[in-house]
Amino acid sequence: MAQGLGWPCAFFFNRDRSAGTMGRLSGSGAGRGDAKRGESFQGGTKPARAAQKKRRVAPEVRNTTKHQGDVSEMQFMIEASNRGFGVAKPIGDNERYDVVLDRGRRRFWRVQVKGSGVVHQNGFSVRTCWRTSGKRMPYTPKQIDFLAAVFSGQRTHGRQIWYVIPAPALGGRLGITLYPFGTREDRHPQFEKYREAWKLLGQPGPRG
Repeated sequence: MAQGLGWPCAFFFNRDRSAGTMGRLSGSGAGRGDAKRGESFQGGTKPARAAQKKRRVAPEVRNTTKHQGDVSEMQFMIEASNRGFGVAKPIGDNERYDVVLDRGRRRFWRVQVKGSGVVHQNGFSVRTCWRTSGKRMPYTPKQIDFLAAVFSGQRTHGRQIWYVIPAPALGGRLGITLYPFGTREDRHPQFEKYREAWKLLGQPGPRG
């Protein structure tokens, strides 16, 4: 548990009436011709305009590791807040934890958050380490109090499956595999007891 942490938390579109448009209103043949030319000049042919509109509507998809990590952190903060915890995020990436939970009465938890949406042999893997000078270093109880891992993918139809794992249970590993869908072998995976183990965080108390 970390007590008394000193971290900073913190077209305009203008549509003009062309001469062609006025021509259509007056019904003159010249105006209709001008209107067609004006329409072609302003927006191109109808198939071309439809293709341009389709390209504009298509959303930009970001699938980087950084983006996925940010989404997992936001999911955790929403879940923890709904459970009554105060949530805060340190500025920058200088700490080993991603989120701080306020339990009340000046009690805090430092939480590292990991996420995945890819299943391999009924499990998903998360890294439990950080990099320094080309080396991978495991998270330790001196750096974090809990590791929260979430799976949310097509197999769960968007439903989130959370693991709340105490830092000592990581045992200096650089990575772990979690099996929310069971294993092929007749054994009980080591970290399954931490699935949805929100009770390990304790009951939030009054703050302020």
